[in-house]
Amino acid sequence: MTLVDSFKVADKSDGFSEPSGLSLSNAEGFLWSVSDAEPKLHLLGIDGVLGNSFKLPSSSGSDLEGVVSRKDGSVLVLQETDRSILVLHPTDPIQLTTVRLAALKGYSAAAEMLVGNPLNKGPEGITVDPDTGRVFVVIEGQPRLLLVLSPELTEIEEIIPLDRESGFMSDRVKDDELDLSGLAWSRSSRSLWIVSDKSRQIFVYNPESKSVKPIRLMFTEDGKQKEVKHPEGIALDEAKGLLYILTDDAKKSRLYVFEQPEL
Repeated sequence: MTLVDSFKVADKSDGFSEPSGLSLSNAEGFLWSVSDAEPKLHLLGIDGVLGNSFKLPSSSGSDLEGVVSRKDGSVLVLQETDRSILVLHPTDPIQLTTVRLAALKGYSAAAEMLVGNPLNKGPEGITVDPDTGRVFVVIEGQPRLLLVLSPELTEIEEIIPLDRESGFMSDRVKDDELDLSGLAWSRSSRSLWIVSDKSRQIFVYNPESKSVKPIRLMFTEDGKQKEVKHPEGIALDEAKGLLYILTDDAKKSRLYVFEQPEL
């Protein structure tokens, strides 16, 4: 991959010490992000500088993972421990509705598959297909699942296992350790770009054809081959041909900007 730039992003004083989700915002030059540290929705400049932070009600919990903005201006945030989606309108005061995955029509089929799913292996990434409004949620492990939700967030329309047989594998980690930490939607290829922390790669997954193409998170800097460590969030700006990767690496957390790789 071709590195364009990278920026330090961790800001403990503003509750942004454990970055997790990433998404393009509707505001030019800004990304949405959340952190495990505090219940806040953060605007992050594409230069890594933290902008506005919207404090969420304490009832939201602090285990925020994925984030995505929608065309209507609302922002969806995943709450891993509660297995829920927070529907936010970043106004003052902030408007918030909680949608529990267990309350969705069709959840019983997912529940049967997730009987042994540990609390810390819940929903990790969320994105939206702006053309259909459908919402995609990934469960990171035991088992790894993709949930396809209706635009109204009332029904789980499809449950897709993201297992080894489907092409989700890595030579870096064992199958039961392979995680999925964030995802973004590509309008051009009608595919999901799913980033994995442990395997340090992106899985480009087409939900229609069920095909998978892995991309290693490797780049050259100062003549040396390097890997992106602890990738947590991913966002695509296809209009500009850019790929953003956000890492959760304590004080070393960074926002990487790459040229969007060719498939």
